[in-house]
Amino acid sequence: MAAVTCLNATNYLEYMKGSGVKVLRFWATWCPPCRALGPIYDELAKEMSETAAFADIDIDKAPSLASIYGIRSVPTVVIVKEGKVRDQIVGVASKGRYIDSVKKLAGQ
Repeated sequence: MAAVTCLNATNYLEYMKGSGVKVLRFWATWCPPCRALGPIYDELAKEMSETAAFADIDIDKAPSLASIYGIRSVPTVVIVKEGKVRDQIVGVASKGRYIDSVKKLAGQ
């Protein structure tokens, strides 16, 4: 079972050093759509652990990270490859939409 890494200003730079596709979910505890996306995101992390690394960023605990990515609405899922944002999904989308985006960037 792949864990979703919780990122903050302290561990962010170290986490982003590694290569490969990184999926970052920006969310907040007070956001109902964010809570709805949670189980879907956890499933993706388990099912796609060989393809990408998954992380959570609580915008209230790490506002500087939300600012770096220009997050204006939550939930927002940002998909990064080689240190660059390659895709962004704002709001809750279908599980298939996330899978397709990650696979495309991973070259699958």
